[in-house]
Amino acid sequence: MKVSECAGGGQSGGRAERKRFSAIMGMGFAAGCVLVLLCRGKLLQDLSLLDVDSLYLVRDSLISGKAYFFYLLPRRAFVFGVFALLWWYGVGSLGLRLGGFLMGMEAGIWLQACVEQYHLKGVLLWVFLYIPYIFFYLGAILCGLAFCRTTGDIYEKRRAIRERPGFALAAAVLFLLGLYLESTVHPVWLKHFLQVF
Repeated sequence: MKVSECAGGGQSGGRAERKRFSAIMGMGFAAGCVLVLLCRGKLLQDLSLLDVDSLYLVRDSLISGKAYFFYLLPRRAFVFGVFALLWWYGVGSLGLRLGGFLMGMEAGIWLQACVEQYHLKGVLLWVFLYIPYIFFYLGAILCGLAFCRTTGDIYEKRRAIRERPGFALAAAVLFLLGLYLESTVHPVWLKHFLQVF
């Protein structure tokens, strides 16, 4: 397999991969919404998912800054590290698709729970749960898709990274930006929002 095929696969291949990834995320999102509808009593009543008391607890316990950054760093790095290992051993595309499905499912669960608890106002709450850091994490995953079609041996993969380092660098930068925003900007935004919610 040629390196150009491994790393890039052409614009049409990249678009097709992104479309597949979006479709899988959409399926995960729908599955998350359906899960909340099917388990409404268990999630919303027994577990009190996103009820008023739990929102007050979140608001009063939100922290931001360097300590929170280093708290989140190993947790987020573990997830992205698993993606990188899956790619390195030849199943990265499958791993990223699974990750996309789970991300979509999580978003669907939170949206449906927000809507069930607070109706239309819950959509605004759902937006503030994810803005702005989620876009950077998604960008990092999409950059990773550029390499996931690399199925050759380790030497071929190293060569692909050397010839197109921009994708790997962009994924790392977007991941760090997402982590920074999640640990500093997002808690402040969410705390202010919950005070007037």
